[in-house]
Amino acid sequence: MNLLEQARQQVSFDVDSVTPLLYGSKEQAEHIKQFLEKCKTIPEVQTSPDYYNWNRGIQFLSKGDQALAFQKLLDFRLDEIPLYLGTIIYSATTNYYGVYYGMVVPAIKVLGTDEQINAWYKDCLNLKIAGCYAQTELAHGSDVQSLQTTATYDQNTDEFIIHTPTVEAVKFWPGELGFLANWALVYAKLIVNNKSHGVQAFMVPIRDLNTHKPLPGIEVGDIGPKIGYTSKDNGYLKFTHCRIPRFNMLAKYIKVTNDGQVIRQGDPKVSYSAMMIMRKLIITVYPRTAATSLTIAIRYSIARQQFTNDQGQENSVLEYQTQQHKLLPLLANLYSIIFTGLKVGQLVDLNFNQVQKGDFSLMAICHAIICGTKANFTYFVSNCAEWCRLSCGGHGYAHYSGLPAIYQDNCPNITLEGENQIMYLQLARYLLKIYNQAKQASKKINETYFGLFNRLQSILDYRCTQFTRDQLLQLLESNVIHSIQFTNDKMMSHIQNGLDPKSVWDYKVGTDLWNSANNFIEYYKYLSFLQTIDQADNINTKRVLKDLADLFAASILLDGSNILIETGVINVESIKLIREFYVQQLALIKPEAIGLVEAFRYNDASLRSTIGCSDGQPYEKTYYSAINDNSLNKTDFKPIINQLKNIKARL
Repeated sequence: MNLLEQARQQVSFDVDSVTPLLYGSKEQAEHIKQFLEKCKTIPEVQTSPDYYNWNRGIQFLSKGDQALAFQKLLDFRLDEIPLYLGTIIYSATTNYYGVYYGMVVPAIKVLGTDEQINAWYKDCLNLKIAGCYAQTELAHGSDVQSLQTTATYDQNTDEFIIHTPTVEAVKFWPGELGFLANWALVYAKLIVNNKSHGVQAFMVPIRDLNTHKPLPGIEVGDIGPKIGYTSKDNGYLKFTHCRIPRFNMLAKYIKVTNDGQVIRQGDPKVSYSAMMIMRKLIITVYPRTAATSLTIAIRYSIARQQFTNDQGQENSVLEYQTQQHKLLPLLANLYSIIFTGLKVGQLVDLNFNQVQKGDFSLMAICHAIICGTKANFTYFVSNCAEWCRLSCGGHGYAHYSGLPAIYQDNCPNITLEGENQIMYLQLARYLLKIYNQAKQASKKINETYFGLFNRLQSILDYRCTQFTRDQLLQLLESNVIHSIQFTNDKMMSHIQNGLDPKSVWDYKVGTDLWNSANNFIEYYKYLSFLQTIDQADNINTKRVLKDLADLFAASILLDGSNILIETGVINVESIKLIREFYVQQLALIKPEAIGLVEAFRYNDASLRSTIGCSDGQPYEKTYYSAINDNSLNKTDFKPIINQLKNIKARL
């Protein structure tokens, strides 16, 4: 019996009882398990072990067969975003048309009229229209209102003229634009009768449907290699007075009549609900790649032995407290993120459905929470991959470990679909708003998502003089409220001293806003974790998950509780007790760690790792991979060696 098998026997809870909690239901958990098992039998969906020896062009072309095979597996239900979970878990890299189906298609459904949906939607699903989401420009990304591309209405021809007025206005970064797209959903300033009416969405053909060549007035191509997303054709797009029919402006909520009148219908905020769909994908699906990182790292840390103990036997690396300190808080954080993501996904769906009925009551709440979770979760996934790589020593550095690819293909998420610092500032703005409402007792705050603000004074009055684990939630609540109070008071002080509010926001309290938003998300994650534990029906499962949740909470307090010390909420003795508690939790979770990662039910094919394989034989797998899977070992290097031998050293 090898070390991995021995470790599995030490697990004290029913692993199968955790899996449905991780996927939201038994049905979804079973679907993912079967999907991953089916994937490993289909040659076209495999990513070649030699993939990272190829040049980028070959890498890109190799994804064509994989994309088609995945679509067949999904039974071509291409507009059902939740089905993409299995493909993202299984695929080593990004696939064709992910942004298209995640953003362009939902935008048409949300922003288009019935007539426009009837005209385009079927062709979109069949990829006759293959679009890209052309919003970001060279000079502006998160600052959408400063986009410079123009869409000027020509009343004489009943057309819009799409134009790129400067180099700064060139569309840059949209996925699927470089090679694949023949249409673009272009965000441009609507200009009618020399007056700007804000940024609106336009469907613009950019390549010939038969030849796939750029249409007149279009300059388009791929922007080149990036740190990740090697097989994603992020592109550039420049317009020179390109004309499109008036019909091509998505017109469910704003339209231009043929005589040049601009008519707004409904709430313009609805356009944002389409972007929320993509952010939902980022916060509910991509964090599961962190489970891949941790499965690899924890399995390898059990199988890997280094240095002897006092009995003269080599220790598994995971026996060392330093290795536990690297990996187990990440595991606890992952669980908090997965459980929180499921709840936020439900909120996004509820808001989306209400918006379709004209009910915007959840829009601000949904916007705030999805901004904060997007920022927090994407930071975590990249950092988790990097720390898992570091925890695996030299082998973690190699692509055969599976870890470098996870880092490379997830670090772009920190920036795309909302740069993370901007996202935190959006949440912080909302937190300050409801803090002041609660302080003035002018409005009852939504209890489901921000209920702690309804207990403002009791939280401000709370003091922890002798720490026990039962106080973790109260301490995290205090961390939120005191950091927001500090930020609010600091802002008011600067304003009273004569600074204008915008200058204070931009130059005086930025880090405080960031901390306030992050503290709220960490609290919200712990609360969601506790709520999910209540759904477990196995006593041992509840015990282990509670230990894991409390490890997460303790790690957050040890990393960021300065405001609690400064305000006297907590004393030095309690900090010492939290540190001791944290170390105790590491020891409790260590024997459960293998069960907690394997509850995700990822098979070896989906891990794409020689060191994280389920049979606990990393060295054999790594050696045979080097022999069989590295094409460079079959390359004749004799000519270059002979050439180098002709070098004559100057003595």
